[in-house]
Amino acid sequence: MRKKPVLGLLILLVILMGIKPVSSEGNVGGISLSITVLNNEFTALPGDTLVIPFSIKNTGNTTITNMTVYITGPTTGFQYSGKAIRIPLLPNDTYNDTLILKVLNQEPGQYLLRIIARVGDQYFEAPVIVTVKALIDYDLTITAQDRYIYGRSVEIYLTLTSKSNTVISGRIGYYLVGNRTIINQTTITYVKPDSPWEKKLEFKTLPLGNYTVVLWANMSGVYKEVSKNFEVYRRALNYSISFEHGAIRIFVYDRSGRGVPDITVTVNGVELKTDPNGAVTYSVSTPGVYRVTLNLDGKIVSKELVVKSLHISSIQEGERLIVQVTDGKKEVPNVTVTVEGPKGKDFGITNSTGFALFNLSKVGYGTLIVKAESASYLPAETIITTVSPPSPTKTSTTTPKTSNTMTTIPTTTTTQYPPTSSEPSKKSGISTETALILVISGILLAATSYFALAMPTVHEETLDRYYFVKVRAPRLRPLKDYKLERPVKAVEVRVTKGKATLNDDGITWELDLEPGEEAYLQAILG
Repeated sequence: MRKKPVLGLLILLVILMGIKPVSSEGNVGGISLSITVLNNEFTALPGDTLVIPFSIKNTGNTTITNMTVYITGPTTGFQYSGKAIRIPLLPNDTYNDTLILKVLNQEPGQYLLRIIARVGDQYFEAPVIVTVKALIDYDLTITAQDRYIYGRSVEIYLTLTSKSNTVISGRIGYYLVGNRTIINQTTITYVKPDSPWEKKLEFKTLPLGNYTVVLWANMSGVYKEVSKNFEVYRRALNYSISFEHGAIRIFVYDRSGRGVPDITVTVNGVELKTDPNGAVTYSVSTPGVYRVTLNLDGKIVSKELVVKSLHISSIQEGERLIVQVTDGKKEVPNVTVTVEGPKGKDFGITNSTGFALFNLSKVGYGTLIVKAESASYLPAETIITTVSPPSPTKTSTTTPKTSNTMTTIPTTTTTQYPPTSSEPSKKSGISTETALILVISGILLAATSYFALAMPTVHEETLDRYYFVKVRAPRLRPLKDYKLERPVKAVEVRVTKGKATLNDDGITWELDLEPGEEAYLQAILG
């Protein structure tokens, strides 16, 4: 037994020494009253509530007013109460009432308490004896999840919390069973009122199935037992592995298509975890074979992914540059090729045989930078040198002077003279019909030249799932606020100039170009 009851009595004596002498019946300062506890001996357990009846009689000849009655005793272990009596107590009158005393988790033993009646600075008292008996009680608790993912750690917490007012001792045991008994342990120990017994069980891996954990105790003759059921399960997970835009991309998802976080993914020995969206991105800069391993709730999946890079070869034919893109073995279509030279950039898309054709007059001659890009390959870049072809020599022939008129004919034109005959020569000249034809031809030529120099040109092409458009501004004027609309159903679009948008009606492309400038649009059809 602890020494708190003795300490409480000492404290009470010190308090009593500091106040005026009191008595259960007496005459102090002209006030005379008696206080009687109708039952001054109680037996209780921790948690009990005691109702203490008392009686106060005015034995003097003076009316008593503003009286306070309360219980006092040890500073801990009890919850006291008191009340103020506002009713005047006439001489020879008696006042009967009760006070409430709550027994907390007090140690077993006998305790002296007092009921105090205070009138002004005068005190009257009556003793109360409370005997606290030993209480043997405790709670058992198992803290565990209802379900655990297979392949992950299983943590279980066991607790015994004492509700006794004294030390309890005995045996505590626990066991875990599934298809077989996993663990079965027993220990002998003691537990103080303010110090619970705790145990953590941790299993790195448990097989799939249902389990039951049991915690039991027999402490100071009181036996109790609790249990908890849980399941170790595996989720139905799917995954995708791909290489796109310079990175290996892994996505792990459940049956509903939602990404699953915290899945272990290893790429060539580098361990990663899926993010909250179920994704992992692993950047790649060199081609080769990459091994991707996933731990799908204990199910190990391993796949090899081949990452290839593009290869560029080119040849110059006069003013043309022919570029071919391969993966080292076969041609690669639908690759975006960029050629940059002294005059600017030009763009192209490889055809089904991996070729793209460029006009060197647009980018200039000399040192050129050629780049090839595709979402499914590592990009390639090379530097080539081109030379300007020699300028052709212009020559001309003239006809003999006839009818005082000289006509110049290009070398690419063959001139036939009239055949020799015995008839007299006719006078050379231009008939009315011929003149009219020449005038109309000149008008058509002028109109054609105007449209070629003043109007934009648009070239469209569809290749597999790709749709391409090239717009060239006229040479005589800039192209301002130009809008191109096409009823093409696409899922993605990109342009080298301006702004392109997708809508229900197709593609809308808005752009501004300088005279002779070109722009390109590429769309993925859906």
